[in-house]
Amino acid sequence: MNRLNLAQSWSLETNAWFGIGASRRLPEWLSARGCVRPSLVVDEAVAVLPTTQTLLAGWNAQGMRLVKTHLAHSTQEPDYAYLDEAAETFRGVETDLIIGMGGGSTLDLAKGIGLLLRNDGPSLAYRGMDRVRHPGVPVVLLPTTAGSGSEVTATASFIDRTSRTKLGINGRHVGCLLSVLDPELLASCPVWVTIGSGLDALVHAVEAVTATTAHAVSVLFGVEAARLLFAGLPMAVREPSNLEARANTFLGSHYAGMAMRNVGGGPASGISYPLGVHHGVPHGFAGGILLPHVVRFNVANGYTGYAQLSERLDHVPARSRVSDADKAAAFEEACWALYDDLGAPTGLTRWGVRRQDVERLVDLTVTQRQANLHVNPVPCGRDEVTALLEAVTE
Repeated sequence: MNRLNLAQSWSLETNAWFGIGASRRLPEWLSARGCVRPSLVVDEAVAVLPTTQTLLAGWNAQGMRLVKTHLAHSTQEPDYAYLDEAAETFRGVETDLIIGMGGGSTLDLAKGIGLLLRNDGPSLAYRGMDRVRHPGVPVVLLPTTAGSGSEVTATASFIDRTSRTKLGINGRHVGCLLSVLDPELLASCPVWVTIGSGLDALVHAVEAVTATTAHAVSVLFGVEAARLLFAGLPMAVREPSNLEARANTFLGSHYAGMAMRNVGGGPASGISYPLGVHHGVPHGFAGGILLPHVVRFNVANGYTGYAQLSERLDHVPARSRVSDADKAAAFEEACWALYDDLGAPTGLTRWGVRRQDVERLVDLTVTQRQANLHVNPVPCGRDEVTALLEAVTE
């Protein structure tokens, strides 16, 4: 079993509503807070969905008037230049609250816009940790995917196209006033997006449990997140309108975000960044495809910390005489079985990543993402990253 970090500190700054139909209550909450000029940042693909149109009509019927609606691009992850452009469209608009609605990229965009409306200068000036000087315009987030955990993290991630790196605006003042987790908003989520976002959440959950920086709180939330995701994802894929399954994935994603916020990500998270920036691999799939290979590598090298995850899955008895090593191996098997059940990709071919790209991706990872490699419970350097990438390329 992995040894918990004894120098523990954590943050659980979250204000969340959870429940079917929770998003319909937002006008009442805003009115009680005296917010009378809200604006909306919504994923352009989400904006046209019947579920969204019905929700907006309901808000309007309750007297909530949006002073501005910004349709966010959904074809690729946002960069800092796009954040600056989007924030500029809000200049001169008297708004007292930003509502972000969509997947992780749109939620990050909403957080970034809120910050820039009360902090001067280009967004790149705030890249890094605790560089935001003043609180931004308050933000309320309504995720329409269960994966990124953006609604609970103190991070807004964007790509710097000049340096071709991805690094977020992090720390102080980067968060939301309220997050609304309404399973109804997931019912129209396409199957492929459900899978990718679910794998993203699973990476957060597993790495928050096994990182060398893990502590009691990250393990508590990470283990429960993994249980909920293993239970909910297959059903959400088979029955997209099953709100119980959607609720499980939502809570799993949210708990995983809380866990990840406190310890950071491991190798799967780290390698996913250059894959996204240089090859356009969606973040959830980039990390998700690597996760079972990281698990296999760690188990093969004697790491048994996955036992605590295995014990929470229904098919592994928690109080058996099975050794931790066997339980860890059972978790690896459970991962492969889950991917098979979901029809999830296990390689990067569809995004054009080939074996000849591996060396450059390794260079980028070991140069830019050492922090992610260092928290892996088994030493993970250049040779190990090379082997992981070769396992998912042809």
